[in-house]
Amino acid sequence: MSSSVAERIQALIDGARHSATNSGQPFDLQKIYVSALVRCGISHEEALSLIADPANDPVGRILHFAGDSHNFAILAVEEALAAA
Repeated sequence: MSSSVAERIQALIDGARHSATNSGQPFDLQKIYVSALVRCGISHEEALSLIADPANDPVGRILHFAGDSHNFAILAVEEALAAA
């Protein structure tokens, strides 16, 4: 896993969480992770299962399922954040 891509994804999520908190909007991190994982090609049920397991790093799982396309992983997270 590319640590710079993981850091960029985490920064996107942290920025969105900060904006939501400051504006009093809800921020459902699980929903973000599940949506990004589904965008990366796994089923909704499998994504929920992965997120529920504390041994799994959600950002690492997103990068894993996005494969070699790290830009796709970032896009999946951006789309999940935009939809939230």
